[in-house]
Amino acid sequence: MDYPAALAYLDSLVNYEKVRSFRYPEALNLGRMRALAAAWEDPQTAYACVSIAGSKGKGSTAAILSAILNAAGIRTGLYTSPHLLDARERIRTCGRDIPERDFAERASRMKELLLTGPWEKDPPTYFEALTVMAFDYFRSQGARVAVLEVGLGGLYDSTSIADAKAAAITPISLEHTDKLGRTIGQIAVQKAGIIKEGQTVISAPQLPEAGGVIERAAAAARATLWRVGEVIAVVERAFGEDFQDFDVRAPLGDCEGLRLKLLGRHQMENAAQAVALAQALGEKAGLKIPQEAMRRGLESARWPGRLEVIGASPRVVLDGAHNADSARRILGALARHFRFERLIAVLGVSEDKDLGGILGQIAPVAQAVVATQSSHVRALPAEAVAKAAGGIAPEVFLEKDALRAFEKARSLAGRNDLVLVTGSLFLVGDIRRTLC
Repeated sequence: MDYPAALAYLDSLVNYEKVRSFRYPEALNLGRMRALAAAWEDPQTAYACVSIAGSKGKGSTAAILSAILNAAGIRTGLYTSPHLLDARERIRTCGRDIPERDFAERASRMKELLLTGPWEKDPPTYFEALTVMAFDYFRSQGARVAVLEVGLGGLYDSTSIADAKAAAITPISLEHTDKLGRTIGQIAVQKAGIIKEGQTVISAPQLPEAGGVIERAAAAARATLWRVGEVIAVVERAFGEDFQDFDVRAPLGDCEGLRLKLLGRHQMENAAQAVALAQALGEKAGLKIPQEAMRRGLESARWPGRLEVIGASPRVVLDGAHNADSARRILGALARHFRFERLIAVLGVSEDKDLGGILGQIAPVAQAVVATQSSHVRALPAEAVAKAAGGIAPEVFLEKDALRAFEKARSLAGRNDLVLVTGSLFLVGDIRRTLC
């Protein structure tokens, strides 16, 4: 089986990232996931694990932590989702995507396994299969640590079978309300499901309803809870168009003289979580992570599609903000780091996202909104985006094709304007695939 065949095979499995609706949590069978991992001789037990859940910022936090560990010379696996361009992005060691050959070999082994025993009647999902493949690849590469970004929720997520030594919960907001719950508290219960007995848990600043749930879950698990904004503090020093300088005060030691190339105050909070996670992991797994590795790791951290600048005159920024709170943070970051005259937004969202909330943030400050849709099966039709934007944006243009929508936005923008592509990582991926 070559790489294209491996992708085709995995796509033949049920993929809840592409299914418009499914029964939650019944569709996510942790018993099946544990059995699948056991069939691969439980590779997730071969290294120390870190779990990161939340509504926004979990991928950035995972990428920053991975960069810190790599800078310290610690062989590290990074598992994230979804991917922007290539499925191999989800499985990385030491900053490099899994090679096509290694990916295909594991897909072939998965296919052979699933032709036997109970798997014929109850096969794993796409995400479950990829998770086990990642676990196995990290083991084969001699990883000492695996950084795991939780997929959906946390309580029933496939990554939760790993006995993580430390965990982080990034900001929680309303998302996947048809599955995770209609309130912040209900969603927080799902996210806090990653907390395990005796862990160190690092929480981002949370709404009171979410913060209370996390505190109770940590207490029930006899876990140590550190909160950004309380025992962990960010001290801002300076910032510019392509950097942020700051210090982090943390329970196991302060880290000073830090520089981050990821933009926005929210990324400094993500970095603070990553620093505290690295310290907690060092204590629990006996790893040495000197301050210089913290500095080098933070400065080298990259996370495509998150306030990523890909053009100038006009400046073009890609960001996959997919709910109202994320959109608010992105607009704040744009105003903080860049000087521009007008904002032109290219907007496409998925069907299950809060279009009204996103537009409520973006439309009032954008000179024009170009409504479009990604190539993903769950993309909301561009006509629906345009209709919703019609009453609140000064100008609205409709262009179903994402690349044409982008070109339309650039044609509307002057040299001193800024074009923002946002609303969906799938849309960002479509644009990035063509331009980067």
